[in-house]
Order: sequence, then structure tokens, then C-alpha cells
Amino acid sequence: MSRYRSQVREVINRNTVVSLALDQGFNAFLPVYDGGVDFILYRESDGLVRKVQLKGRWTIDRKYLDRDIWVAFPIAGDWYVMPHDVMVALAEADGVTKTASWMDGGAYSKPRPSKATIAACAPYRCTSIEAVVAEAADEAEST
Repeated sequence: MSRYRSQVREVINRNTVVSLALDQGFNAFLPVYDGGVDFILYRESDGLVRKVQLKGRWTIDRKYLDRDIWVAFPIAGDWYVMPHDVMVALAEADGVTKTASWMDGGAYSKPRPSKATIAACAPYRCTSIEAVVAEAADEAEST
């Protein structure tokens, strides 16, 4: 099982984010080809579409620039779904885009974001998965 650990973790994370999105009225679609989009969220009630790239931590990458991609990532047990280009703007303000990782490698991630970064991400924080699961269980019991 350990050789598949990262794949299993990715499926669990994707299902968590999809469950959180379903609670917000979205439906999820998996692209046939992964060209930088892991799944697509669509809410029929208002036509909102989010092309989502799933990450294990706060991450920016040049290949996602100007593509209207949203990044889903956890911080301390909470999940965030945030526009990549907004994340890059925050990174520019923090000086991250002046690092060798960004300038030479074209990517940057924060395994433990600062309090300032977490505060800037707050508007994109999802409801806790525990609250969504508890609500679903309560609804199931009442039917």
C-alpha cells in the first residue's frame, strides 16, 4: 500500500474538496486530459466555473499564470480554493517572486504559510469538512 500512498492521498484530497464544493452547489467534472486542471467545478444556478488544480500545500507555478486556474490547498486542516493569479499577486507583495525558486524554477510553495499569508487566504477558506459531514449525517437521519 505504501507505494500508492501519494496517489491515495491525492484521491482523498480531491474527494474532500469536491465534497466541500458540492456543499456550495457545485458539480465536479474530471477532464480527460490533465493539462494543468485536475477537475472542473460548475454551479448551474449562476454559471460559475472554476478550473481547479489540487495541491498538498500553498503553491504557485508559472505554468498556471493567466489561465483562470484556482488552486485547492490545505493549511492546518482547513481547505482553500483560491485564484492562482491572486496567489501570485500575494507572492509578489511578499517578495517570493524574487526568489531563485520562482525566478529559476518557475514555482514556489509554502509548507507552513505565515500568519499574514493565511489571513490573505481567509476569504477563500472553505467550510470545514467536519461541518459538511455532520450536516449531511443530520439530514440523512431526519429522512
